[in-house]
Amino acid sequence: MNKHKVYIAIDDTDEVGYYTSTGEICEDIREHIDKNHSRTTPISRHQLLLDERIPYTSHNSSMCFTCELDLETFEQVKNFILSYVADKSAPSSSPGVCMGFERDICNRDALIAYGLDAKKIVLTKESAYETAAAQKLFLKEVKNKGNGIIGALAGVALRAYGNDGRIKGKIKLGKKSIAVSELLEKGLFEEVRLKHGKTADKNHHIVINEYLKGVYIDHKSVLLLEEYGGFYKPLVKEDLLDY
Repeated sequence: MNKHKVYIAIDDTDEVGYYTSTGEICEDIREHIDKNHSRTTPISRHQLLLDERIPYTSHNSSMCFTCELDLETFEQVKNFILSYVADKSAPSSSPGVCMGFERDICNRDALIAYGLDAKKIVLTKESAYETAAAQKLFLKEVKNKGNGIIGALAGVALRAYGNDGRIKGKIKLGKKSIAVSELLEKGLFEEVRLKHGKTADKNHHIVINEYLKGVYIDHKSVLLLEEYGGFYKPLVKEDLLDY
């Protein structure tokens, strides 16, 4: 059976003071798929609207990644995710799960518009279900009010957009500097750019104070840099809040 690209996103699985987070639960799911079914891509974190009318825990962000599945395995993975999220999510949380084949999305622009709206306006569960049905995406409330379906669908939409989201986690190389060419050879990022968009010189060195953190631009994992006294310096989390 042929395998095709699948988007998987979850949202709203935690509560204040809970022992784990949506990002950690998503990482567990990604590792399970990677070990048993398919290679996966890094998790992207998508910032959604911060508004007092939205019952988010702390940051109102959703998590998404992709893998390659056939129809039969898709069902197995779907059932695993629903069970895992139900078991690991916080008692008062309202988790939602969204997943689907890229090839089945009927109107990519309409889906992306939904994701961009989720960053600007308050959306309803009804509009989430309507959008998911129109785009042939699986969308499921896992427990309680299930408000997480709004963010989960937005996570898939923004990942499909390809120009939104920070890559979950911080990469620590254990060294103070590295050439751009060596970093690319390690395969940790698909591209290294300066923050204004210019491709970084492969012969230049990057001075690393703490860690490396990537973002998604043009459907690629990208490390953004800035000039730093004849070297490059990576942008850190605080510099990447727009992603």
